[in-house]
Amino acid sequence: MKPLLTRPGSEATIPSGTAETAVPHTRTRPPISVQAIRLLLIAAIATVIATWLWAFQGVQAYAWPGVDNDLAARGLAYLAILGPAVPVNLLAAIRLARSGRRARLYLAAAAALAVVQTVLLLTPSAMPSADTMSDGSNNVGIRHLATVGPLLFAGLWLATTSKARAWLSLDPSPRRTYFIPEAAVCSIALAGALLLGTEVRQWANAYTEPLPPGGEYAEAGTWAALEQAVTETTDAIPEFAGFTTRTLDVVSCEYATPTGNTTYRYELTYELRETASAPIATRWAQGDFTLTYDGDTLAGNRRITAERDFPVIENAAYPTATGIHAIALAYTEAGPPTLHLESPCVERTTAPTECILPQGDPATDTINGVTCRN
Repeated sequence: MKPLLTRPGSEATIPSGTAETAVPHTRTRPPISVQAIRLLLIAAIATVIATWLWAFQGVQAYAWPGVDNDLAARGLAYLAILGPAVPVNLLAAIRLARSGRRARLYLAAAAALAVVQTVLLLTPSAMPSADTMSDGSNNVGIRHLATVGPLLFAGLWLATTSKARAWLSLDPSPRRTYFIPEAAVCSIALAGALLLGTEVRQWANAYTEPLPPGGEYAEAGTWAALEQAVTETTDAIPEFAGFTTRTLDVVSCEYATPTGNTTYRYELTYELRETASAPIATRWAQGDFTLTYDGDTLAGNRRITAERDFPVIENAAYPTATGIHAIALAYTEAGPPTLHLESPCVERTTAPTECILPQGDPATDTINGVTCRN
C-alpha cells in the first residue's frame, strides 16, 4: 500500500488521468479582432507622424530671412499636441497582446487622446497659444480627423466584438517585468521629443536670425536688381499675361552703418493676372536662383520661396562685412497670385530721385518711401 504522502523526488509520480495531470493554464494568442486593433494602433502612429511632418513643412512656408514668425513656437506646439499619441498607441498595442486592466486603460487613453487632439487642432482659439496656432491649424485638424478618424471608429467597432471583449476582460498573471514596456517606450519617446524639439528650435533660430547692424551696401541699383529678378522670372512664363498692380515700399532697417549713413530695405510686390506656379518653381531652381521652399502653407495656399544672388558691380560698394548677399523672393497664391521680393539692407548716401517704370502693364502702380523726380 502506497503512503498518502510521497517524498518529493525523481520517484514521485502522479497517476495519469487525474486532475493533477492537467497542464497549468496557458494563455492563447489574441483573437483576430484584437490583432486587428493592434495593427490599427500602429497605423495611427504612422499617420500621426506623417501629419506632424506635413504640418512642420507647412510651418516652414512662413519662414523669411531676418523675420521672427514664431516658427519654433508653431513647430513645438504641433509636436506637443500630436507627440503623446506615439507612446500611448505603442503601449496600447504592446499591452493588448496580454490583455488585462492596463490594456483596457491604454486602449481607452489612445481613443480619448485622438479625440482631444482633433478638438484642439480644430479649435485653436481655446488654447493658451491661440495666436501661434490660429494660422492654418484647422487644416491640420481636418487632416488629423480624416486620417485617424477612420482608424478610431474601426478600432472601437472591433473592440465591441464578443471575442475582443472576452479577451480584454481577462487578467494576465503578474510578472516581475510589469513596468519595463512603459519605462522603455516613455524613455525613447521623451528622448525623441527632446531631439525633435531641439532641431525645430535650432532650425527656426538659424533661419530667422536678424542680420547684425553693419555692412556696406550701395543703394544705387537696388531697385533695378529687384526688377531684373522679376524680368528673369516672367521670361520663363509661357504667354505671360502681365500684372495687375505693382507696389514698391522702401522701409528703414532701423540702424546706421559705421559711417553714420541710414539703411533701407526695398520691398517690391507684383500681382499677376494668372497663376504661374510651375514655371516659376522651375525657373527659381536654375541659374543664379536658389529654391528654398516649394509647397503649401498650413492654410492650403501654394507658396514658393527662393533667393537670388545680389548683383555685384565691379568697383561698387556692395556688402563686404555682414548680411545675406541675396534677394529674397516669394510667390504665393493666397488671394491674387503675388510676386514679392526684398533686398538686403542698403546704405543711403544720397536720396534717390529716379524711378523705374513697371513691367507687365499694371493698372495700379504705388511707390512708397521714394520721391520720384519724374
